Amino acid sequence: MAGPHSEGLSRYEQIAVDIAQKIASQEYREGMKLHGRSTLASQYNVSPETIRRAISVLDAAKVVRVQPGVGIVVLSKRAAELFLSQMHFKRTLEELHRRLTELVEKRRVIDNEIDQVLHDIQHSSHRYVVLHDLLHCVAIPEGSPVIGKTLRDLSFRNVTGATVVSIERSDRAMNLAAGEAPLSAGDLLWLIAEPGSLAQVERLLGSGPQV
Repeated sequence: MAGPHSEGLSRYEQIAVDIAQKIASQEYREGMKLHGRSTLASQYNVSPETIRRAISVLDAAKVVRVQPGVGIVVLSKRAAELFLSQMHFKRTLEELHRRLTELVEKRRVIDNEIDQVLHDIQHSSHRYVVLHDLLHCVAIPEGSPVIGKTLRDLSFRNVTGATVVSIERSDRAMNLAAGEAPLSAGDLLWLIAEPGSLAQVERLLGSGPQV
């Protein structure tokens, strides 16, 4: 029974729209008496109260008139057309409001995501600056006392306080393998170290220069 303008309306409004459409199309003509409320309730499969509300809306819009002792009489085709236009306008406003609400919620979610990304950028930038300040490359010089020993042999981290993240040998990064690789002259140790720890590393390596 719902017409093109009735989607999203309450049930009694849908019925009012349906009756108005039949009047506008002249299926129900001006002066014609409609079925009683009980018959209409059965026809639309709703309660008589729902029909009462639908007819009340049409009566207020001067589409029909409820005449005591007579019943429901079709009053005006023009009023029916105007009522349908008003209901369509109402439905359009409700749809726009619904879409606006959805867009506002999407914008809120996007704004939150933007805030999170900005926070992550700030946090990552801070970490980069910190790591950049702490990241060093130290070469093992010829004659260093650590040559032939492993990081584990040297208890490197415990002795220096520095953490080796990579060893480069002839432009090739070696797998640390839990500190089992014997060190050689010319190896580059990439490590994270505070200034005090860096000094300990250079002393352990025999004052190897930073690269």
